[in-house]
Amino acid sequence: MQRRKKTLRWMIGLFFTLLLALTFLSNTIQGMSLPKVSVEKPETGGLDLDVSGEGFLQSAHTAQLFPEGDWKVEKIHISKNDRVSQGDPLITFDTSSTKRTLEDEKTRYEQERIQLEKMADQLKMLLRSDDTTGVDNLKRDIEMQQLDMQMQQRKIGDLQKQITEGGMLTSPVYGVITSLNAAEGAAAGRGQPVIEIADDASGYQFSITANSDDAAMLRIGDKAKVHLDEEPRRSVEGIISEIEDEPEGGSKKITFDLKDANLQPGLKAAVSITSQSKSFGMQIPKSVLEEDNNGYYIYTVSEKDGPLGAAYYVSKTYITIKDENGDTVVTDGLMPNEQYVKESSEPISDGDRVRY
Repeated sequence: MQRRKKTLRWMIGLFFTLLLALTFLSNTIQGMSLPKVSVEKPETGGLDLDVSGEGFLQSAHTAQLFPEGDWKVEKIHISKNDRVSQGDPLITFDTSSTKRTLEDEKTRYEQERIQLEKMADQLKMLLRSDDTTGVDNLKRDIEMQQLDMQMQQRKIGDLQKQITEGGMLTSPVYGVITSLNAAEGAAAGRGQPVIEIADDASGYQFSITANSDDAAMLRIGDKAKVHLDEEPRRSVEGIISEIEDEPEGGSKKITFDLKDANLQPGLKAAVSITSQSKSFGMQIPKSVLEEDNNGYYIYTVSEKDGPLGAAYYVSKTYITIKDENGDTVVTDGLMPNEQYVKESSEPISDGDRVRY
């Protein structure tokens, strides 16, 4: 009898042991089938916003120089990329054709002067007669002749000025020759600029493209240190003059103005600006954000105790985005100690049980 009771107790104990083992094994197998997630806690603070890039200097203003006449180029005194000072000779033109025209106009003026003298003599003779009609007509002719001579004088003056001031093309500014469209012996027309000069006085500028979020703190008029790719290396002050949306969206074109001695077009320039966002909160990567009709949310993990140990469940946590840069957002609605799901082995939904 005692032996039978002992055997029965042993069998009952074995049954519950097997039942417990099978329950544990079942939970283990079930747990292995749950989505596996990796979690992180949010960082606290604001965002570092970085705007950097490089470009090539361009003159803010380029002076275009045109010939005063349709002349041949006699001599070129400069080359492309030369630095010039105000008043430096650039091109000498052959003005002989205009000089011949000037002599012809002077001869024509002398002819008109002689004609005016003849008309004055005729007027004296008519005044002695009683031909009042003839006198009036001749006076009008003399007046018209005088007007023609005035026009001729102006034409002569323009030609003289054209020869004097245009025979030698000189630089009106301090700067760098960026374009030279002339050749010795070749004709140069008045409608085409023969020289273009980057004007030092207007300053230089270059542009970079930056992420719109990173550029959000920048304002027109902000100053930045610009590094120039030259030997020896040096830096100059740049001022933001334009901030424009790029056509493709999500980025900004930022233009910097530079005013410093000895700059030249084509020089490589680089800038790097680091600023701090004004918003303060919980930082999480943009990659974990999801959205539905109620707004942006993330999945957070909570722990619940059970008879066989702790179990982990995910839940939707809605957040408010306060600030962002290229890959990070600052949010409201998340506690510092909450753990959010960074990655999941398979899709998850609100209330799902997961494993680490």
